[in-house]
Amino acid sequence: MDYLSLTFLVFLLAFLAVYYMLKPVYRYIAVFVGSYIFYGFANPKMLLVLAGITIVSYVGGLVIHKTGSHKAFTGFFFAEILVLLVFKYTNFTIENINLLSEKTGLGRVLNINWDIALPIGLSFMVFQACTYLSDVYRKNLKPERNLIRYGAFVAFFPTVLSGPIQKARNLLPQIKKPKPFNFTKAREGTILFIWGAFEKIMVANKLSLISNTVLGDHANRSSAEILVGAVCFSLYIYADFSSYSDMARGVSRILGIDVGKNFNNPYLSQSTAEFWNRWHISLNEWFVENVYIPLGGNRKGTIRKYLNMMVVFFISGLWHGAYWHFVAWGVLNGIFAVIGQIVKPFKQKAYKLARVSEKAESIVLIRRLIVFYLITLTWVFFTANIPDACSICRKLIFFDYLSVFNPDLLTIAGSAVSTFMTAVATLVFCKVQIGRQDEEKISRVYCSQPFLLQCLPAAIMICICIFGACATDASVDTQFLYFQF
Repeated sequence: MDYLSLTFLVFLLAFLAVYYMLKPVYRYIAVFVGSYIFYGFANPKMLLVLAGITIVSYVGGLVIHKTGSHKAFTGFFFAEILVLLVFKYTNFTIENINLLSEKTGLGRVLNINWDIALPIGLSFMVFQACTYLSDVYRKNLKPERNLIRYGAFVAFFPTVLSGPIQKARNLLPQIKKPKPFNFTKAREGTILFIWGAFEKIMVANKLSLISNTVLGDHANRSSAEILVGAVCFSLYIYADFSSYSDMARGVSRILGIDVGKNFNNPYLSQSTAEFWNRWHISLNEWFVENVYIPLGGNRKGTIRKYLNMMVVFFISGLWHGAYWHFVAWGVLNGIFAVIGQIVKPFKQKAYKLARVSEKAESIVLIRRLIVFYLITLTWVFFTANIPDACSICRKLIFFDYLSVFNPDLLTIAGSAVSTFMTAVATLVFCKVQIGRQDEEKISRVYCSQPFLLQCLPAAIMICICIFGACATDASVDTQFLYFQF
């Protein structure tokens, strides 16, 4: 069920009516039933996978709590991960075994085709169930004995498709003891949802058109066009993922549930390591808790720390998709992060010798631009296969500066008007995102305004989204990139 559809609007209004009519003690039932309707609406068969993940982790929590056994925790944890491996990586494994065997002269050894659809949001469901097992094992949470309530946690519909990945210790208590209806929270949630729709329709979709057109025809494009296309993809993936996260947070806030921020202005980062602490925060925290720390974190020396970082980035790349270009993307980010850690003390010495403050505005700006450039290079490997990505990066690294005078840049979105409107919408998006660093302050200022003036920004954004969607003959893309992960 798409967030940007009339079906979802009807579903949400009906769900909210039932949710708040029920006594608080029974609202988890509404969350459970509503989540299963939401997830199974397009393909009811996918509910079998969701139910299987739920039951395995539910039983696992009880067994882990009773025995306190590390073996039990490891067994149930990897049982959940196995579901993800089977659905997402079986074909990838078969293809690479056959490729390796053909290269060594053995011929094709596996004539198997795993022809089964990957459930939408499978990675997010599995990782959310794993947070429960981790919390129970580490005694951060007592096991949930009510299967329906636990099922509501795993299938929580605002976040089930693309996160943010919820820690059991944060979300389960909120489902267990729901808050009464709060008009202020509901108002904030509605604005957040509308802003998410603006991000998707007016920013992400427009940037996607440019990046797909340019990078898909990179061999015939100039360096300047390639740079614009790469930057557009870099901003697109942020706007697209941020829009879903904001809408998920908005719906949750209307329910009186806090699911936490998933982004913290990552493109203001001054190092690639800082970028990954600000980008997809819930996934980063999951990898830190369940991969980096168990591997030893930074407790076993510098070399081991860097090796652990590379393992995390390698797994992160593979998590995003069963293709080698995702692995290359993850490894490249890992290399940049490790190099950043290695050169950090040398940079600090250089600043001292030059008597320059690393907090000077010019230095901060330069560092941010460098990080943005490096991250944009890695996103090229995220969106294109390895040979194409290398070709695109060559044009970005060995830049033809005369190409910036190419008049085609003014119509890169299809027309001069479209290019101008996309640029304006993107600048508005960036400005608002930067201003959202202190959301509580913004909320206080917003709520202190007269009610009619509070309605005005929402009405303007809704009108812009409607006119923006109707301004093209093409259908509005309501699918989010991270659904496939």
